[in-house]
Amino acid sequence: MNVFQKLRQRKRKNNLLGQDFEQLRQRVLNDESPFHVREAYKVLRTNLIFSLPTTGCKKLIVTSSLESEGKSTNCLNMAITFAEMDARVLIIDADLRKPNIARLLNVSNAPGLSNFLVGLSDTSEIVQKTKFKNLSYIVAGNIPPNPVELLGSEKMQNLLEELEKDFDYIFIDTSPINLVIDTVVVSKYVNGIIMIALQNSTDKEAMRYALNQLNFANAKVLGFVLNGVLFEDNKKYKNIKKNKYRNLRKKVSGSYITYGESEE
Repeated sequence: MNVFQKLRQRKRKNNLLGQDFEQLRQRVLNDESPFHVREAYKVLRTNLIFSLPTTGCKKLIVTSSLESEGKSTNCLNMAITFAEMDARVLIIDADLRKPNIARLLNVSNAPGLSNFLVGLSDTSEIVQKTKFKNLSYIVAGNIPPNPVELLGSEKMQNLLEELEKDFDYIFIDTSPINLVIDTVVVSKYVNGIIMIALQNSTDKEAMRYALNQLNFANAKVLGFVLNGVLFEDNKKYKNIKKNKYRNLRKKVSGSYITYGESEE
């Protein structure tokens, strides 16, 4: 099955299932999140810290080869995890075609990035604080007819340069690479890209096709996150003995996960 057949199959599945954002919001990290999920994101955070510059604001894109692989939920959860270490963190929804961050945060999708880029809003209107300590957000805004032109504009570059002064990390959620060129356009602004792959769904051909596009643009791919990994016995941490903790840590570090298959 080639990339485009895979895409058509995924779209048919989405049309049948729809998107239950109440269920997706439950996958956003919180005090009730399972230990192995929180620990997996901490391992991911540590690996990213060692892959990034030690000074200045670090800017990261989180994306996927195709839709419905969990990029938005993982982008938000990474941002939350970095904010937990008292870093100043901003998440930007730069998916100006099918935005998800506003729905995951249960906030309005406007004013946002697109409103700023067309001159209808200023920075103070689009940067908002979340309920999570140290984490702010910019939603996508109203859906524009020309997202590529807006994302590649000088105003987008100037916005990120302005935001660098106020934040230690900026996470940018972008459109799937194999669908549109948006992510390749935004890649010139960031330190690196994190690719989300969905277990038992993302195929090698789709990922290879996406990586070829990024390589052509000289974009730096920092690594991959395998989403949708299910763990057995994830409720047994409370009874685990100290001498077994190392085995649990080893098991968790093998995959970075949310809670099964995501629909965004």
